[in-house]
Amino acid sequence: MEASPFFDGWERCPRCGGALKIEGHSAECGECGLTVYANPAPTASALIIDDTGRVLLSRRAGDPGKGMWDIPGGFIEEGEEPLETLRREMEEETGLEIEPTEFLGGFADRYGDGGIYTVNLYWTVRIVSGEPSPSDDVAELRWFRLDELPAEDEFAFSNSVEVLELLRERARSTTSPE
Repeated sequence: MEASPFFDGWERCPRCGGALKIEGHSAECGECGLTVYANPAPTASALIIDDTGRVLLSRRAGDPGKGMWDIPGGFIEEGEEPLETLRREMEEETGLEIEPTEFLGGFADRYGDGGIYTVNLYWTVRIVSGEPSPSDDVAELRWFRLDELPAEDEFAFSNSVEVLELLRERARSTTSPE
């Protein structure tokens, strides 16, 4: 089994400096017994939807995917609850105070070509206060109608495309006649 990209550059144990044996999704130190597993990094992201049904997307200011579209969000820090992350990231990236309305699910992906694996948690949210203003690692914020989203190849991550398609399907099913 090929070694996980998580272990790229790993040769020595971070605890004792002993040589590591890396196989697939784990690395084990033969000297101190430390075993490290390559688990996906969790993220929390928000589909900010306005009263007209438009969704707020962000253009990335840095790599991976610099200049491409994304959904506002970020990595969950150790010891942080996912909804704490969601609120913190929205404040940092958009200047908005938000309130989650519905959990949409988790979507697996990679953080750039050959990057670490991620599990991306998504919520729909409503704005409690503030006006969208790009900050932190966001170059631009823009509202899009669900039938006028950027092309799939303009998104930094495939999980963004997947969750937006889910949102579109749900919108179609609630507006189609019975």
